Amino acid sequence: MNLKDARENYYFHTGKVSDIVRQLGLGAIAVVWLFHSGSGSKFSIPAPLILPLKLVVAGLALDLLQYASGSFLWGLFQWWKARNGVLESDVFKAPSAINFPALFFFWAKVVLVVCCYWNLWQYLSGFISAEV
Repeated sequence: MNLKDARENYYFHTGKVSDIVRQLGLGAIAVVWLFHSGSGSKFSIPAPLILPLKLVVAGLALDLLQYASGSFLWGLFQWWKARNGVLESDVFKAPSAINFPALFFFWAKVVLVVCCYWNLWQYLSGFISAEV
């Protein structure tokens, strides 16, 4: 194994985590929706589900910010390199800090979605009975 292999494994796993977190986020919104009451333009969500809903919406917003910040910074970096005469075939190093914003948003979204599901679990355990 070399650094390239390790990096590819890292990219694979973080990509999968992002996909799963996104699906879990949409699933959490569906679970909250199941417990809403009312119809039409008037509906309410049980108070204990407001926090999980806010957490998951924030997590999905961080998902967007992760990819938007990465796109912006890498686009700016390649534009700056091209403006300064770097050719397509040139080899150069990128600063490791260029990934810090995306990494921050990545881990923050994971934490928020996990917290959302912890709150959902607490709410749903009130409906689960241990009767056999």
